[in-house]
Parts: sequence; C-alpha cells; structure tokens
Amino acid sequence: MTENRQKDQFLDILEKNIGIIIKIARAYSKTLHDKEDLINDITLELWKSFGRFKGDSKISTWIYRIALNTSMNYKRKREKDRFFFLDDLKQIENLNWLIEQPDSSHSEILYQCIDELNQLNKAIILLYLDGNSHDEISDITGISKTNVGTRIGRIKEQIKNLVTTKI
Repeated sequence: MTENRQKDQFLDILEKNIGIIIKIARAYSKTLHDKEDLINDITLELWKSFGRFKGDSKISTWIYRIALNTSMNYKRKREKDRFFFLDDLKQIENLNWLIEQPDSSHSEILYQCIDELNQLNKAIILLYLDGNSHDEISDITGISKTNVGTRIGRIKEQIKNLVTTKI
C-alpha cells in the first residue's frame, strides 16, 4: 500500500471513529488543554500502530484498546510528574478564564461520577455506554465475559450511589 493510500485510509478510519477518542479523552482528562493533548497522543499512537493492524478484530476494538491504554498511561504519567495543576490554584486566584467550567447537564454529572472510578472500571463503563457487547468489552480489556457482566452491575450501582451525592 502506498504511503498516500495508507494515510487516506487512516484519516477515513479516524474520521469515522473520532467519537470514541473524544469520549475517552473526556473521561481521562479534566481541562480542555489536557483533552486536546490526550486526543493528539491517542491519534499519534493509532497512526504508529496502524501498519500493524491486521484486521483480527473490529476497527473500533483496536481503537478502544489503543485509546484506553494511551489514556491510562497519560493519566499515570501526569500524576507521577505532577508538580501542580490549575485545579490546585483555584483557591489562589480566580482562574475561570483558564479552567473549563463544568456544565450542569446530566451527562456532565455522569462524567464526574465516571471520573471517580478506578482505571479498569472507567474503561469498562465507557465501553458499555458506547454500546459495546460484553464480548467486545472482554476482547478490549482482556478480562472474561463473565467478569465484565459482574463488573458492569457493580459499576452501575457505584455510579447510582455517586450520582445521589451530586444531585
């Protein structure tokens, strides 16, 4: 495959599946700047591994795997390298113009609750909310289908409890 053809094919796949990347970046980052950085990191990792994708799974499964792994690594790195974040400065000065203000909609409350979950549970519920089957979630995360079902039930209960504290 020529380089231009490969690039066009990649861009087509990216365009059709950008929603997956945006949802995951939204769940794993807090500020607009971090979301943009994470989307760029995910896109770069997808491009770097595109030539190795053999079609053994659905394209969305491949995207989820890379996006979730990249997001978890990004979050770990940010926490490890953390000196301070803008969130830490909220009490020092009024930085509203720098910090993205949360929206009061139901989806924002859901994302706030999802943000409180551990990394694996966050990945599972994002995949579930995106309409992936238990089999697909199992393929993407590497845990058994039975474990996926059990975790989804527990995660729903955990989110329900978190939502009641936020409303």
